[in-house]
Formats: sequence, structure tokens, C-alpha cells
Amino acid sequence: MNKRDIAAAVLLENILRSTYPSREPGAIQPLQWSILRFIARVPEEQRTANMISNYLGVTAAPLSRAIQTLVKRGYIVQKKNAKDARSFLLFLTDEAVEALKSDPLLRLADSVSQLPEDQRDAFNKALEQIVKDMQ
Repeated sequence: MNKRDIAAAVLLENILRSTYPSREPGAIQPLQWSILRFIARVPEEQRTANMISNYLGVTAAPLSRAIQTLVKRGYIVQKKNAKDARSFLLFLTDEAVEALKSDPLLRLADSVSQLPEDQRDAFNKALEQIVKDMQ
């Protein structure tokens, strides 16, 4: 590992930090955004805390706190899972659907889309390899 590798890691960290500029108590936090995105993308039967935990790689305690915060703020509702009485299915409210229209990742995705196609392809391949190496 050399200085350029560390500099690249610092740049990635800065990109991620600047993606979520709002850190006030009432703002949607990064984990909460990830939860909203997951619920928006997957079929209804997969919208459980356990599925989200497995997908995001987070433990039950922080995930549970994030879900409860989203429920209190009116972004998601929980309904008993008819197929498994021990779990709840999670659903987005209209407020969450509206919030996702200004998802901070959209700004980042727009920046990536501005790269020339060959650079974008190389960037995507490099990120895929980094994710693979980090697992």
C-alpha cells in the first residue's frame, strides 16, 4: 500500500461523507436512507427487519432503532406478517416516497453519470472489486 492508495481511500471517505450533508437530529440519516431504499426496491414479502439486516450487514439493535425512528417520523408503517407472526412487514408512506425523490444518492449517481463511458465502466469495475475484497 502506498500514499496514493491511502489518498484514494480518503477521497472515497470524503465522497461518502459529503453524500449525506445533513446530520441534524431531524434529518434522515444514512442507515435510514438505506432502509427506505431497500423497502422501495424489494417485494413485499422481503420487507422484514431480518431481511434488511442481512442485506445491509447491520446488527438488530441499530436497525431496530432506525426503523422505530422512521416509524415515529411517519416514513414507514409496520404491519404484522401474515406468514410469520414473529415479524412485521414494512411499508413506505407517501412521505417516504416523496423523500426518496431527493435521495442523496441520486446526486452521487448523477456525478458518476457525468463521467465518460469508459471511465464510468472502469470506475464501476473498480468499485465492484473493492466491495468483493472488503467482504
